[in-house]
Amino acid sequence: MEKMDCFIIGAGIAGITAAIYLKRSNLSSILMDKDAPGGKLNNIHRIDNYPGVPEIAGPDLAMRLYEQANSLGVEFTYGSVSEVKKEGDMFHIIADVGEYLATTLIVATGIENKKLGVPGEAALNGKGVSYCATCDGNFFKGKDVVVYGFKDHAVEDAIYLSSLASTVHMLIPEPLETTEAHENELKGKKNVVLHENTKILSVLGEDHVRGVLLEKEGKQEELACEGLFQLYGEKSSSQFLASLGLDTNKGFIRVDASMATSVPGLFAAGDVIDKRLRQLVNAAGEASVAATSAIAYIHSKKKAA
Repeated sequence: MEKMDCFIIGAGIAGITAAIYLKRSNLSSILMDKDAPGGKLNNIHRIDNYPGVPEIAGPDLAMRLYEQANSLGVEFTYGSVSEVKKEGDMFHIIADVGEYLATTLIVATGIENKKLGVPGEAALNGKGVSYCATCDGNFFKGKDVVVYGFKDHAVEDAIYLSSLASTVHMLIPEPLETTEAHENELKGKKNVVLHENTKILSVLGEDHVRGVLLEKEGKQEELACEGLFQLYGEKSSSQFLASLGLDTNKGFIRVDASMATSVPGLFAAGDVIDKRLRQLVNAAGEASVAATSAIAYIHSKKKAA
């Protein structure tokens, strides 16, 4: 079983940032992710609020991060972690590609989309139901689609889809949580129709989505569409840590100012932690703190040995 100073789970902007700091410290580490480096960056069509970068496509920023880390010799491994156990002072990481032992662990696994749980959603997943506009938008050129959500990423995806779809119906179940610039851009799109205070009751169709049953102001009606982009909510990707008994809030990991969790030696950063703002810029900052805290922890253990 391979043994190292730090094991980093999640290769989004937080995980890659942490890996860069660990590599520069001359300590041994591995960065693992089940998907391509960059995490959710690969599903963002445009980033315009990252300092020093006026505008860039998410996949392009992901590639820059990967190339920087790769040039430094960061060790990337593809795999999915199913469980982490604490064995004495070490973390035992169990993945589908092997098992590892590490003195410290940095978790940067981000978030995943919540399912609405309404009839038709699961059955039509991949048959018109999508959770990623950048991934699947091209399949809906010239068609009518529905975007369901109220946060900034849903607004951004509705704006993106407006350049592809014939009509974008945005169903907004709660007051919009977005920037003024994004809200103005959304409302300026002639082929975007906003439906406020509207909820989805079911997804209609057999072999493919043909519409949604919605509720607005106590009344139900059917809205025809060929695609549903379900972007209502997100949840933490931290289920594999269940056996450690971490202090969490609705699944999101609680950390202190040093990004330390309730388990000594385990640090977390990025969207997986309990916080108000989930942006690329603070994910990178949190990761730098988590990495330097892990480095200090490792040196304290080596000094005590």
